[in-house]
Amino acid sequence: MLTVTARHLPDGIAVGLGGLDGRLGDRPGVHDLFVHRKVGSMKVILATDGSEASREADWFLSRLPFPEPTELSIANVALVPSLAHLRREFPQSVNEMLDKYHARAESLLQEEAARFEGINGTVETCPLSGHPADELVRFAESKGSDLIVLGARGMTATKRFLLGSVSLKVAKHAPCSVLITRPHKEGRSSEKPLRIVVCHDGSEASRQAVEMMSRFHWGEHVEITVVNVVTVIMHPGMAIYQKTGALWDDEKRQAKEALVWAVDRLKQATPHVNSEYRETESIDDEILKAVEEMDADLVVLGHRGLSRIDRFFLGSTSENVLRHAPCSVWIVREELEL
Repeated sequence: MLTVTARHLPDGIAVGLGGLDGRLGDRPGVHDLFVHRKVGSMKVILATDGSEASREADWFLSRLPFPEPTELSIANVALVPSLAHLRREFPQSVNEMLDKYHARAESLLQEEAARFEGINGTVETCPLSGHPADELVRFAESKGSDLIVLGARGMTATKRFLLGSVSLKVAKHAPCSVLITRPHKEGRSSEKPLRIVVCHDGSEASRQAVEMMSRFHWGEHVEITVVNVVTVIMHPGMAIYQKTGALWDDEKRQAKEALVWAVDRLKQATPHVNSEYRETESIDDEILKAVEEMDADLVVLGHRGLSRIDRFFLGSTSENVLRHAPCSVWIVREELEL
């Protein structure tokens, strides 16, 4: 394990992960510097395997203005364990293959650590072995992590990125928030503001998603839209009946009040915040439609946990958005009082 301690900045100042020495800043679309008030550290795991998907996770992580300092753990999960205790039983050719395999993994971790050298916090490299999803979940539990960042996998003929089995399993079972990154269909550009859709329905899970996003000082180069979607029964005659009752008026009022609260909270992080109230039969489809229309880079929503058990399970809306959104997806998990 390699640990790198970053340069210290004046107290109360923090920067985005990509912003100190230009190593990540030299990459297309990465801003040089994010500055904001100190609000506490975050423990972040970046999963990497050298693929295009994991490089996208690098790029997105470098754009995020995390609280200062950040404790970054870069993890690579080897499917083949070292098997050191069995080496004497193997022929030389097998041992050489294992050595090359783990040497490549170690080299990848060193390269990743070098990219993040100079962040305001610490960087450690963490070689793991086993099933990638299981190991990342266990590692996050042992570290008490706040966030896991990893790339999505797979692509269909329609050119919409879908979720790989590892990404989906981590999103479902991680003990913390998870950011699944996807490349933008038009590529990344430093000239374009980062467009973020925050889904908020007034639930505790979505309130915590708003609170989490408000901790970051996003600055000027970001556009946040808060979306609240209310379900309407679309069967003939039912929509008219539904909208004429006092319960409907109360539901709509609460939805709009939730939007006002969310916008006020997020304006602490950036002035570029607006809101949209939508009525639809399918919440999932409407969120995906909003993401498409706004050409979003990121959609943020609560995980919709149902019970106070050791791990939270993904709700149907969160999972559907996670599976089918054309952009990166940040699933925020509630912090329970134990």
